[in-house]
Amino acid sequence: MQRVFAVFVVVCCATVSMVAAEGESDPLFRMQRLTDRVIVFTEVTPWESNHVVIQTADGLVLVDPGHSALMGRLIRDAVHHELGHDRFAYVIDTHGHFGHTWGNAAFPEAMVVGHVRAVENMTADAVNLDRRTEFFRGQLEQTQARLEELDPNSPEAAAAQMESDHLTRIVTGLEETGFEIQTPQLAFSEDLDLDLGDLTLVMRFLGAGHSDSDIAILIPEEKVLLMGCFFLERDGLPFFGTRPQLDPDRWLGVFDDLLADETAVEYVVLGQHSVWPREQLVAMRDYMKRLWTEIQGLDAEGVGFETAVERLGNPSELDFLQAAGATNDDLERMNRFEATALWRQLKESAAAEVEQAITAGGAAAGIARYEELSDDDGSKVFFDEAEFNMLGYRLLGEERVDGAIAVFRLNVERFPDSWNVYDSLGEAYAVKGDTELAIDLYRRSVEINPDNGNGIAAIERLQSQP
Repeated sequence: MQRVFAVFVVVCCATVSMVAAEGESDPLFRMQRLTDRVIVFTEVTPWESNHVVIQTADGLVLVDPGHSALMGRLIRDAVHHELGHDRFAYVIDTHGHFGHTWGNAAFPEAMVVGHVRAVENMTADAVNLDRRTEFFRGQLEQTQARLEELDPNSPEAAAAQMESDHLTRIVTGLEETGFEIQTPQLAFSEDLDLDLGDLTLVMRFLGAGHSDSDIAILIPEEKVLLMGCFFLERDGLPFFGTRPQLDPDRWLGVFDDLLADETAVEYVVLGQHSVWPREQLVAMRDYMKRLWTEIQGLDAEGVGFETAVERLGNPSELDFLQAAGATNDDLERMNRFEATALWRQLKESAAAEVEQAITAGGAAAGIARYEELSDDDGSKVFFDEAEFNMLGYRLLGEERVDGAIAVFRLNVERFPDSWNVYDSLGEAYAVKGDTELAIDLYRRSVEINPDNGNGIAAIERLQSQP
């Protein structure tokens, strides 16, 4: 298990206060006033999602309204407590993921704004409401069972209680009678400038990164840049290439434009956890630019991926991460993840090819296509563990269990030293009903990674079944 370090940087002089929404006994938000007109409400939850409220002459603007109408109402309560009113003119979705958009339904009076791809993502995702509710209900039951075994006065119990409360809100919100997913009514395909009387919101499409609908929002008058989850912090590391298909040239062009004027940006608000000073975004931009340039150059030389990673070295630009406690191992992990993400942009995706074959001819066709691709020496095709894992879970979510097992087994064969591939294959066999094999696979996963809490819990759960 990776060590967690803090990178929550408070870059303004205003005091960070705690706000309890109506109906919540404990503070649900940390409130940070960046400027007179820009306030960040950060959830006191495991997600630590940032909900940004902008005061304008045309009314309030909320950026990212949370995971459900219930969370949207809790944000409204906190805003009303702080400002004395909750008259919203606009809600803006920085991308299409449910945790940042399904709260749109709590703001019927507001115009909802987002990228056209966010509309497509949300429309396609609406069919997953029941499945997602069931998933989080299962997570809640596991958390509550773990909580019962902990010392009530321990820090572990406090963390588990916070997680239980968070999951309860998600499940309650998703199960709420009459809840409907509301997509943006004002959708744009490239860029959009929204004139709000006394200030302007400059929205720029970033392209595929964290999602395929990521946008950045600049508030020039306030020198605030909102980034959504483009930089997704995991254990304090801000990953940026989390999708199979990425648009690095577009990202870098947008960042160059936004950062061209050294005085245009002072605060950079991420979708979760952190507020950065401008210098941290500059460092990330410089790292991304160097990494992408070197990856392309190494590929042109004809070197293999492992050789490329060795020659890249750790990112020297990210001093702020080291200052926050990141070790060389942390930076190596981040660098390898992003190098992998960028390297696969230059190759054919083996996982995508296998998925097409499975769709056309079933699991056997997928295996046959995999074997054909395996003859490649790495110059044209890239086999990515994470992509195959995501493919397996997509098939599992579609109840195509045999296809999922076939994909996970291929991942085990190619990456036999990875604990995660055994964990995933174990889950698929558990769904299929082969409990004994599922337990054996989870045990192998835990042998490789003794900190795999999911595997340990799965073994206990499966062994307790009649």
